[in-house]
Amino acid sequence: MIDVTLFQNDSGDYVGFRMTGHAEYAEYGYDIVCSAVTSNAIGVDNSLNLLAKVEFESEIGQEGMIECIVKESCLNDKTDLLFEHFKLTMEMIKGQYPKNIKILKK
Repeated sequence: MIDVTLFQNDSGDYVGFRMTGHAEYAEYGYDIVCSAVTSNAIGVDNSLNLLAKVEFESEIGQEGMIECIVKESCLNDKTDLLFEHFKLTMEMIKGQYPKNIKILKK
């Protein structure tokens, strides 16, 4: 199962996310759930860099781990929109594949 953790600050604004695990929907190379979740995470990471142009920490690691955290002072309307889009997309994927993705908020 893929665990997606959405990080919020004290004001409730999204500041980042972390994904870990594997969807285990299909064998490696054919897993559409893993592909959808991963491509959306990488898309948000790229958009924070190239479109929002904000400072953030990003890490892509072993076992499907992707983490992206925006510096608190850099949050703005663009980062809000990107994180809301990511949350919505993850919720829609979870709706279709509830056994393969879990969403947590911290």
